[in-house]
Amino acid sequence: MNSFFKFFFASLLALVVFSIIGFFIFLGIIASVGSSGKETTGSKAVLVLDLAASYPEVGVENPFAGLGGSESYDMPSVYDVVRMIQTAKTDSAVKGIYIKCGSNGNGFGSSEDIRDALLDFKKSKKFVYAYADVITQGGYYVANVADKIYCNPKGGLDWRGYSMNLLFLKGTLDKLEIEPQIIYAGKFKSATEPFRVTSMTDENRLQTTVMMNDLYNHFLLQTSAMRNIDTATLHKFANDNAIQSANDAVNSRLVDGLKYDDEVKDEIKRIAEDR
Repeated sequence: MNSFFKFFFASLLALVVFSIIGFFIFLGIIASVGSSGKETTGSKAVLVLDLAASYPEVGVENPFAGLGGSESYDMPSVYDVVRMIQTAKTDSAVKGIYIKCGSNGNGFGSSEDIRDALLDFKKSKKFVYAYADVITQGGYYVANVADKIYCNPKGGLDWRGYSMNLLFLKGTLDKLEIEPQIIYAGKFKSATEPFRVTSMTDENRLQTTVMMNDLYNHFLLQTSAMRNIDTATLHKFANDNAIQSANDAVNSRLVDGLKYDDEVKDEIKRIAEDR
């Protein structure tokens, strides 16, 4: 009996200690949430737009946003991003926009919406700067609206034109003796091609080529308008693989200069302070 009470009270003591520790941890979490007030931007603010983030059509709320550090936040939608840019246009505290254009996690439609919002923002005469170590074509499509585009001296600009890679699974399915039941109508119904053929059909190649050429021509036209370089020259850069280094990007006038991240931020800080 003595042994029973010994283990009983030991377990009870452990439970009480655990409950007390858990209670204080809970109080700490509540205090951290309550103390995380609204951030202030000051009178010399710069809106940072990171194109690497994939902005969904509908915003995603992070239930732990208030509990973590600076990396925990709600993911805004494309509409939210556009609205933030529109608000920054009329907000006297916001002096400009800094675009991180290393990559672009958004599709053509979302990129077009963000780019249009940036063009509208520039009507306020506020500055727009863009920077990345290595600028992708997707990032450049949005960033070419910037007043200044910089890249890392050891980086560069990806300028190779558009391409598309397709994965075909029919050969694998045949080896596994799996026969999918596919129903489609018409020669240009290509959604099921990966499961029923081993290579692209002529019809799919035709429609894909037309689509890619249309998107690429739009990209060249928009770049030509912003950088004052004719589309034939831009097309030749890709065909000749002429942009192989950061210096090539500057010499071709696709990029305004070569700077490191801290140098670009110092320049932005000086401009914001002067406005």
